[in-house]
Amino acid sequence: MKASLIDEVAKCNRCGFCLAACPVYQATGVETKAPRGRNSLARSLMKKDFTWPSSPETRESLFQCLGCRACVEACFPAVATDEIVASARSDYYREFGETWLQRYLFRRLLPDPQRLSAAIKKAFLLKSSANLLRALSFLPWLNRNLLKAVDLLPPLPAHTLRERWPDLVRGKMGKGKKIAYFGGCAFNFVLPDIGQSTMYLLLKDGNQVFWPEHGCCGLPAYGHGDFEGARIMARKNIKLFQDLGVEAVVTECASCSSFLKKYPDLLSSEAAFIGPAKSFNSRVLDISEFLSAKDISFQRNDLPVKVTFHDPCHLNRFQKIKSQPRELLKKMPGVDFVEMPEADWCCGGGAGLNLSNYDLSMKILQRKMDNVQKSKAKTLVTSCPGCYLQLRHGANKNKLAVEVRYLTEFFAGAAQAPSRE
Repeated sequence: MKASLIDEVAKCNRCGFCLAACPVYQATGVETKAPRGRNSLARSLMKKDFTWPSSPETRESLFQCLGCRACVEACFPAVATDEIVASARSDYYREFGETWLQRYLFRRLLPDPQRLSAAIKKAFLLKSSANLLRALSFLPWLNRNLLKAVDLLPPLPAHTLRERWPDLVRGKMGKGKKIAYFGGCAFNFVLPDIGQSTMYLLLKDGNQVFWPEHGCCGLPAYGHGDFEGARIMARKNIKLFQDLGVEAVVTECASCSSFLKKYPDLLSSEAAFIGPAKSFNSRVLDISEFLSAKDISFQRNDLPVKVTFHDPCHLNRFQKIKSQPRELLKKMPGVDFVEMPEADWCCGGGAGLNLSNYDLSMKILQRKMDNVQKSKAKTLVTSCPGCYLQLRHGANKNKLAVEVRYLTEFFAGAAQAPSRE
């Protein structure tokens, strides 16, 4: 356990206010899967009251946490349970070892954009997302859940966003602000249409948009407990972006923007990166922050549509960005914005729970789908790729008459976005 978290664990007084806020506990009713149960486990391990048990219960306690930070907001001393869990996961792997696949994924594949692109292209040969998941079903901790989750991913696109990039910017960059785009892995490889919409919004008004060939932001590695893997990615990204001379580094992925802003804390013990990390952090903007500062003109829409917004945990709780996407939606002609109950309740897709424990993830998602129905909205908007895929799956599964849209896709469609390939 990181030394800085020892006092953090001691702050938990077992009051139980976290129980009502924790989606996993609400779905299971199991105390060891509640935040105070996880903190109790961490406290016992630190005190060496017992040695690391290899039981499924211990692993489930640590690895079925969504990392949504709902418990942190409900906690009076704001115990950082998500950080405690991530650190405990790191300790777990030091005790029992990481698989070769985990180390390859977090240390070699995700930090290297060219290696990652080559691997994805090989995956494209499988023709569909369903076949890709079936090919991964040999993974011992995922195999029984992957086949249940085949409908989560859309069909694999014919061309990645990176392959479309030259045509997207040709003749469209003016002499305006210099902006760097941090294109999350999901948008490059799985959801390029959404990335194309983001690119259109960034290029408006003659902005100069640069997209260096970067790797993953590092969040998957960090959340899984591989802190060094996350640092490898952070160092590479900082070096890549620091010499571009841009005013902002913008991403439409709430998970990416939240973790990119964490780089100064992640690299705080490395003197050579303290300054560069802070400089990088000062320029990172989530797309809703970037667009809120612009005067966007939308086409008139004479057909009113009732729209609601789902708050991604990494947008609302991690970055405290709540009003910006709502205000942008309210500015759109024809949009009748309605607030759904529990708009910030986690959808159940965080930390890959929908792949590792599909049934539990669906129980958590059902509460969100019930609230979508209560809102009577016809369009559900969000701004995290994981949330987007999870919510779309839930709408299809429940046969809801609601269209799930991504924030930038929704905006670009109303701002005369170019036709998609």
